Amino acid sequence: MELIKIGKVLKTHGFKGHLKIFIDEFYMNDFEDMAAIFINGLPYFIQLKDINTDSQAIILLEEIDSKEKAHKLQGKDIYAKEDDLSEILDGTEYDALVGFEINDKNYGNIGKIEQIIEMPFQFLAQIKKEKKEILIPLNDDFILKIDEKKKEVKMQLPEGILEIS
Repeated sequence: MELIKIGKVLKTHGFKGHLKIFIDEFYMNDFEDMAAIFINGLPYFIQLKDINTDSQAIILLEEIDSKEKAHKLQGKDIYAKEDDLSEILDGTEYDALVGFEINDKNYGNIGKIEQIIEMPFQFLAQIKKEKKEILIPLNDDFILKIDEKKKEVKMQLPEGILEIS
């Protein structure tokens, strides 16, 4: 079983064993669905989960029912089973999109993908339009449909993303 580091226990919270934790934003969607996490190689079942921000949450773990027990976990790394984490798309799948047009639901035609740039945890489509470089994150949340016949990627990008340069 492969464990992947997804975050860290920040500090205790309250008197009943609650923990304030940091979860890497990249893993937060997966964390929301997890029943258990691993700390010091041991599994802990999550009884209560209150997600505060994109990267922080308050949790209560089974068998951690006092501030003293929770304090022993403070500062420790949090791991998840690799099987509990979403697949990271292979870059070669995105490379096939070079030459495709990106059409956004709100912005219309953005341009043709000239190159795929691999960054940590994400891939960017590079488009050159009017001598300006535009980088579009190829994120499953933004991609509505890939039409291979029309060589088109239909997307719904967050508002204001194209104003960022």
